[in-house]
Amino acid sequence: MTSETDPDLEREVRAQIRELQAVIEKVSHEFSGHPTQEVRDAVQREIDALGNGASIVDPELNHGAQAVSEGKQLRLTDEGKLLADD
Repeated sequence: MTSETDPDLEREVRAQIRELQAVIEKVSHEFSGHPTQEVRDAVQREIDALGNGASIVDPELNHGAQAVSEGKQLRLTDEGKLLADD
């Protein structure tokens, strides 16, 4: 038995990651230097507004919020990993 990946599912996942990437970029720019909790709240609010069921949870959410609070920019890789750039 072989398994094949559903091309529609792959497209949906890529589209969801692109939406999340845009949210992460927006919050990184708009909330750079703000308190960590404020950044966390903004990330959650923006992701919830997408309405696609996506989420970023702790500890990744907390680490990302802390990085933005410290003035670093976040980015989401095509694989869905959250990274902080100086």
